[in-house]
Amino acid sequence: MTNFEWYRSFVAIYRHGSISRAAQARFMTQPALSQHLAALEAEIGEPLFRRTPRQMVPTERGHMLYGQIVQAVDRLEKISGDFRHPSTPPTLRIGGPSEWIHEYLIARLPESPYTLSFTFGETKPLIQALKNNDIDLLIATQHVATSGLTFTRLMTETFKLVGNRPVPSDGYDRDDIRQRLERLDWISYAPELPIIRRFWFAAFGERCTLKPRFIVPDLRVIKSLVLQGHGISVLPEYLVADELKKGELYELWRSPEPVENDLWLVYRSSDRVDPTFTTFVDSWLRAAVVTP
Repeated sequence: MTNFEWYRSFVAIYRHGSISRAAQARFMTQPALSQHLAALEAEIGEPLFRRTPRQMVPTERGHMLYGQIVQAVDRLEKISGDFRHPSTPPTLRIGGPSEWIHEYLIARLPESPYTLSFTFGETKPLIQALKNNDIDLLIATQHVATSGLTFTRLMTETFKLVGNRPVPSDGYDRDDIRQRLERLDWISYAPELPIIRRFWFAAFGERCTLKPRFIVPDLRVIKSLVLQGHGISVLPEYLVADELKKGELYELWRSPEPVENDLWLVYRSSDRVDPTFTTFVDSWLRAAVVTP
């Protein structure tokens, strides 16, 4: 008869991609976890992984087995945890960009049956954390098709080119405006100009060759630098709406094509079997969605 612990070890190896990382996640020794896998493969009668120097690669049978059992394994582990700590609210671990969580999410959080724990970071590493069961819910700034994960669009954010004083545009054509903007100091989130590059192509139809004066991986700090007159930048509208309304910041040039980006709520598809999780996610979506 197949041991449930064999399935737990198999799911851990599948998610972490190696025996060593899976053993750490399960607080087991590597030999013990390897024995679980060997016993399960003997029970099934064929290999579930290809062993390579860097990782364990699931075979076709391994992919099939994971899809068949992961929901049941996750559900039973959650039930077990609830019985071990019946009076303690379960913890829901949420990952995403710190700026959006601070500026937008906190004011719209529904009542929660969970203790909420936040992890800040960029989308791709956090998607891996979600797959590895290190977080439970993710606000993603891009859709990265990944098996076992469900993506639901939260909202569409719009970006604005802003500075603390206006750039005169009356009587100037687009080339004049481009040249005037090129002479200003720019503040970027990263060296590759991830937001600015998109704005520049939409506004002027050409590749951006700007060299930023500041590189700051925090949009709130960038906004502060712009307010203090240290340069200009492209920032999400939700972050600068109040300052634009008060006249503390100015939209310097509006792109003919809106510069937009979708935000996504991402979770493991297997978690939809948990009614508490489903109720919380659905209530959050009703509170947070801006654009249908």
